[in-house]
Amino acid sequence: MSWEALTALAALVNVIIVVVAALAAVLQIRHLRLANQLQSYLQFTQAMQEPEFIEARLFLQTHDFTDPETLAAATTPELDRRLSTIGVHYQSVARLMNRGVLDEELFAHYFDLMPRVWRGLQPVAAVIRERLGVPTWIDIEYLVYRAEKRNLLHKYLNRYPDDFVRQAKLEKLIAAAKRDVAGNHGDDVSVAERVKPRVE
Repeated sequence: MSWEALTALAALVNVIIVVVAALAAVLQIRHLRLANQLQSYLQFTQAMQEPEFIEARLFLQTHDFTDPETLAAATTPELDRRLSTIGVHYQSVARLMNRGVLDEELFAHYFDLMPRVWRGLQPVAAVIRERLGVPTWIDIEYLVYRAEKRNLLHKYLNRYPDDFVRQAKLEKLIAAAKRDVAGNHGDDVSVAERVKPRVE
């Protein structure tokens, strides 16, 4: 074998090694991203199960902040810690989703939750924005806007085949969620909470 052929063969082997290393790096990055997504999902899910968060969620659901007296009581002299807890959690998730850091399909249940949360927080946000001059909880508002504009919850609900939906007897719940997306919101219980199995 000539010296030129040997050099060409060595160059070809080097190219193959570089391509294999690049493919391995891409696969490793994909696995790392998936691991990070799952870790984030578990952390946010765990946070929603904490007693402080459950108390905050119930506080938001049981108070009408469009009422001036209720709004004043929750925002004067300082913001009620329960509203802060809810706002910080959903703002964090919304910011990461809006920036593309969190996978929208994995976190799709937030497209169901965010509009309900925002309806409760919007009057509170208006007071804080006026008081501080900053766009408090803007990512929550933007995620709700994006979800409505792009019909994201509807998109994710449509991924389940009709025969599965019928077999699981979820037709009414899926239809109700799609109506919620269309603006017929009904109660303030999310689809995820309506579907949650009862623990005896």
